[in-house]
This record gives sequence, C-alpha cells and structure tokens, in this order.
Amino acid sequence: MNILFTLNKKYINLLFTCLLSIGKHHKNDQMHFHIVSNDIVEEDLEILKKELSGHYKYTFYSYTNDVLENAKTTYRYPQEIYYRLFAKCYLKDDVDRILYLDVDTIVIKNLRHLYKLNFEDKFFIGSTNIKKALTKFNNIKNKATYDSHYLNTGVLLINVEGLRKNQDIDLLNEYIIKHDKTLFLPDQDVLNALYGNKVKLVDHLLYNLSDRALMKHNFGKANKIDLDWVNKNSCIIHYYGKNKPWNEKYKGILSEYYFFYENYRKKLVETI
Repeated sequence: MNILFTLNKKYINLLFTCLLSIGKHHKNDQMHFHIVSNDIVEEDLEILKKELSGHYKYTFYSYTNDVLENAKTTYRYPQEIYYRLFAKCYLKDDVDRILYLDVDTIVIKNLRHLYKLNFEDKFFIGSTNIKKALTKFNNIKNKATYDSHYLNTGVLLINVEGLRKNQDIDLLNEYIIKHDKTLFLPDQDVLNALYGNKVKLVDHLLYNLSDRALMKHNFGKANKIDLDWVNKNSCIIHYYGKNKPWNEKYKGILSEYYFFYENYRKKLVETI
C-alpha cells in the first residue's frame, strides 16, 4: 500500500502522529511511505522508523518546480500543497496508485478498502464537504465544467497510472500561475478546475471526518453521530481548517484520536 505525504519540516511532528496511527492499524500490511519534502531528510525520522520497522518502507523525494516558485502560497498553504497534483513527476513507474494524506489526519481503521477502490476512468477518489450551491459557485469561479466536483484534497486516492497517460503538466503549471488571484484554497481550486469531472466520490463521514462535518450533520437531527458511531464506522479523522485540537480555541469531540498518538510520539522522543 503506497501512502504519500508532501510537507515541510514545520509539520514533522504531525507527520509522526499520522504515521503512528497508520502503523497501529496496518501491522500485517506491506506499507510504503512516500515522503516529499525539500527540508526533511531520512535521518529526521530515525526514531519513527525504529518503531515502525519490518514491513514498512520509506522513500524520500526532493521535488522542485520553477513554476511553483511563483505560485500562490500563504502561511497555511505552503508550496508543498501543490506537490500532490504533480505525483506522476517524481513517483517511480512501479507505483500505479497512491493514497495522499494531509499530516493533520489520524487513521482509525485499516485503509485497505479505500485503497483498493476501482478508479474506473477517474484520476482521483476523494470526498467533498460542501453542498451543491457552493460546488456550483466554485465551478463557475474556477472555470470548471458544470459536472465537476469540489474535493477536500486532504485525503486523496490518486490514479498515478491514469495521470501518467493523460495528465498535461504544462496545462497544470499554466493554470496555477494564470489564476493565482482567484485561488482561495489553492490546490483544491486547481483540482476542481482541471480534474473536477475526473473524480469519484466517497463518503466524507467515513473517509474525511471532521468536527465541522459532525456538527453540520447533527444539526437538527434526532439520531446524531457520536463517538460510538465514529469508532464503528469512520476510517480517517481530518482536522482541517483552523479548528485543530492542539489550538486553545478548539471545539469538538474528535480530539482524543489526535492526543492518543501525540502522547505516543512524545514518549518515543523522550527515549532519545
């Protein structure tokens, strides 16, 4: 199972917690972690590699793209957010599919079912957390086709083989620069514009669950989703947006998943 992360060193502790959560639920799976970063080296993960050893493999990549030097970035959205869209440019030919995860995700079940989904003729499999009206607005803003979907790109199964055959990298580079003034959530807007009609949807409550999604789903409903439901059904928790459990003003019920693995990480670091 190929898992992709793209990040800079500022987020390395979150990478640790995410990887530890994957390790807990994939003790008998062959896992290959692909880490794309221009400032993280293999030695930075030595503690983790000792803890998650055996059938876990790690490959590190440094990716540069001159066009991205002029791409829209912010403190919350560094250049590395675009790298997932360029996966075919650095992954080796034997990687035909890969699951991208933001490092602010925690895996609470085995990923095998998601990973083996049939792409059919699609480039990406993911979930959306917005309603039809906002999807329509984004399609217009981003000049996407009317039937395009708007994905939360924090959990993204990527059809690398399909992209190798059909993705136009020049078009991708051109769109990123030409439309930088209208990119609000940059990588998500770009994916919506160029590939929004080449995606397959999965349930965000199962594979991209957030406290925001829980609150929206539960509003005005008698049968509310609680932690028991999450433990039985959800696979990936995603702390997207500003509402994160390590922030003082966090509001929600999903923090325990993060802190379990963050405390695990801290104990490992203390052994140095």
